[in-house]
Amino acid sequence: MEKITKQVARRIHGMTGRVKARCVAGLRDERGATAVFFAVGLLLLAPATMGLIDIYMITSQRGQLQDALDTATLYVARSSATAPAAIQTAGDSALRANLKLPTGQVITSSSFVLEGITIKGRASITPPTVGPRLWAQADISAASDVLRNSNNVEVALVLDTTGSMSAQMSNLRTAAKDLVDLVVKDQQSPYYTKLAVVPYSYGVNLGAFENAARGATKGPTNISAASKTNPVVVTSNNHGLYEGERVYITGVKGMTQLNGKTFVATDVTQNTFKLKTWSSGSTSNANGTSWGGYTSGGTAQCRGEGCDVHIFTTVSNKQNTWNKTSCATERTGSDAYTDAGPSSTVGWHYRDNSGAAPCPSASIMPLSSNRTALKAHIDTLDDAGSTAGQIGLAWGWYMVSPEWASAWTGSSAPAAYGTRELLKVVVLMTDGAFNTPYCRGVAAKDAGSGAPNTDSRINCDGTNGDPYAQAAKLCSAMQAKGIIIYTVGFNVGSETQVQNLMRNCATSPEYVYMPNGGAELKVAFRAIAQDINSLRIAK
Repeated sequence: MEKITKQVARRIHGMTGRVKARCVAGLRDERGATAVFFAVGLLLLAPATMGLIDIYMITSQRGQLQDALDTATLYVARSSATAPAAIQTAGDSALRANLKLPTGQVITSSSFVLEGITIKGRASITPPTVGPRLWAQADISAASDVLRNSNNVEVALVLDTTGSMSAQMSNLRTAAKDLVDLVVKDQQSPYYTKLAVVPYSYGVNLGAFENAARGATKGPTNISAASKTNPVVVTSNNHGLYEGERVYITGVKGMTQLNGKTFVATDVTQNTFKLKTWSSGSTSNANGTSWGGYTSGGTAQCRGEGCDVHIFTTVSNKQNTWNKTSCATERTGSDAYTDAGPSSTVGWHYRDNSGAAPCPSASIMPLSSNRTALKAHIDTLDDAGSTAGQIGLAWGWYMVSPEWASAWTGSSAPAAYGTRELLKVVVLMTDGAFNTPYCRGVAAKDAGSGAPNTDSRINCDGTNGDPYAQAAKLCSAMQAKGIIIYTVGFNVGSETQVQNLMRNCATSPEYVYMPNGGAELKVAFRAIAQDINSLRIAK
């Protein structure tokens, strides 16, 4: 365009130079005929010359219009505008800001529309005028099409709903709902924006997804033999008990002394176990030498992790009998720091009927684009319990993991890793120390300050160790999958471990927020939402 414009300018300059020379010669010529011819020629050549100048200016301004329209259309394509009116307003404003017209020229029309994933910009301006209008001149027009380079977005919002959040729950609910409004768009095509909610405290409440996400509890196994020995040896193929687990026996014929009692399973093999009794913090052999001989029948029902009821010894040497809840705790074993699907066992959670170690009242909500439903769910959040942030973080990962598509089905199913034009995001928020590790579904012996007391802790250290170390491993594994992590350390003050985790877990320093007070919490969540929107367009 610039080359053509220069060529036109050179030609016009040459022509105007020749016209000027002719004019000077004509003015000096004193012959009457020449003067007449000159006057007539001037009348004919001057408009033509001015017309050529018009052509030059039209060519130049068509280029300026095209440049301004390209810029405006690109601006709309990179904006978050989706409604027709918003798209038109954004485009028209950008066009007028970038197009400088001489006095007397105006924009006669502008149009910006979204067709599929393409922003189509169209604009016209009045033509410039230097010479007289010897013929009708159409408006100068330009067109520009820009593909809207956006991304699908899946966000998991992991929220601390522990007891220490009591005075701030209202602010947290407001901040979370603001984020929903900003991130989840009305228009879900051609790109979608979905969000999941993961409240956590002692654990994460699976709600209606309990069986799909964790599987059913262990049922009883059949007994085929029981020895008249000290201690009694019970045969029950593939019983699944672990060393020291309680087992409840019923339905035995012959050795009826076993029925209706709970024993401690010891010397456990795949198909057999020995029985001990528990009393006042100590165990002794279940002596069957004087009992009736086993004839048939009976079942052995586990009373440990993975069972409906868990009987365990506490740090204070009490024996507690707790019931299963719909909560999940730490995953153990080789998949502890992976997003392996629900076929790989996740941690169970048990609580006292009197209220110790309660499961959070609000459950998880998988990915959804329904803003009304998401905000209604956030309104159910309530505070209780201690902080097992490592568990909340893990379930935030599962919410956006394609490995969990068998649990989060339909429109809640996360897309595959590596899908083009897709962002996966986890926002982790906490207000304090991660103080609750687990051993066999109960707060561990080495839990920190603020966790359940010694009467409510099992007498074994956390299976996976320190909660901060667990969280750090999860963060690294998530980042390796390309998940973007934002962290929010709310009112954490001088808690160095929390601050370090927030900084180290986040994708980059710009993704770390340390708000103090409810107002700053809302600002932080809005900033995260706006940043997610920017990434959605820019990535």
